[in-house]
Amino acid sequence: MRGELNPDETLLWTKLQQEIERAAAACPGVTGVAVASLTHEAGCVLHAEEVFPAASTIKLPILVQLLMRARAGEVDLAQRVAVPAASHVLGSGVVAYLAGPVMLSLLDLAILMIIVSDNTATNLCLEVAGMDATNALLDGLGLPQTRVRRKMMDQLAAVRELENVATPAELVELMRLLYAGQPDAQVAAQALEILKKPKNGILNKALPPDVPVANKPGWVEGARCDAGIVYLPRRPYALAIMSKYAQCSDEGHEQALITLARMIHRWMSVLDRSNRYGRAVYEIS
Repeated sequence: MRGELNPDETLLWTKLQQEIERAAAACPGVTGVAVASLTHEAGCVLHAEEVFPAASTIKLPILVQLLMRARAGEVDLAQRVAVPAASHVLGSGVVAYLAGPVMLSLLDLAILMIIVSDNTATNLCLEVAGMDATNALLDGLGLPQTRVRRKMMDQLAAVRELENVATPAELVELMRLLYAGQPDAQVAAQALEILKKPKNGILNKALPPDVPVANKPGWVEGARCDAGIVYLPRRPYALAIMSKYAQCSDEGHEQALITLARMIHRWMSVLDRSNRYGRAVYEIS
């Protein structure tokens, strides 16, 4: 159970809300943000109920559903899977570029899906997890706006509006549920360990290298996102940043979102170091 804020901390969250609104206004296109304390009933939101393209961040619920099937004994993560050339899709990842026959375990495919956002690996994981079953899992977790509607790199489906989507609020809630050991304690722990592996996302670039983060970034043309848990020692928090309709270079788009995430982390780090009166008294290594 999360604790309640004292009045001084409430003022800090009010100030952070103002800073988020200011920083997001400087981002290209439309930006949505949700940040939630994992220790206290506190958070900030901006366009957090808006539906955004989820890009590769949709691989989060696919991972959870795959692990749930393994937990139920329906699949074996150690099972080695042949990856036929006919299943290869390009975009992010490495599997499609490997020479010769490829045999990987389901667990290795899941890890590649997360750390290098491998699209070939993702499609194979989705076949095992099941699209309908993944959406049913999301419904059971109270996340009806987060939907898996197509495989990766299915451009025709995207043109037909079958986009994989989510909201910042629901992505943060998914991370909060995993932190709380849901939908299953073993599955949540395994998912978070995989999500902690190194990757190249907005949060990874925004945070100091010594701060652990469990996250899944994603991007498609005109939209970027990242969602994860930042493991500050005293005040861990969940954060989701999503964007759409960007009208600038990919580099400028990413940098604006990195700047936003870095600002949020700076405020959360102040809270992490401070006592209830706002004095920095804790030495955080």
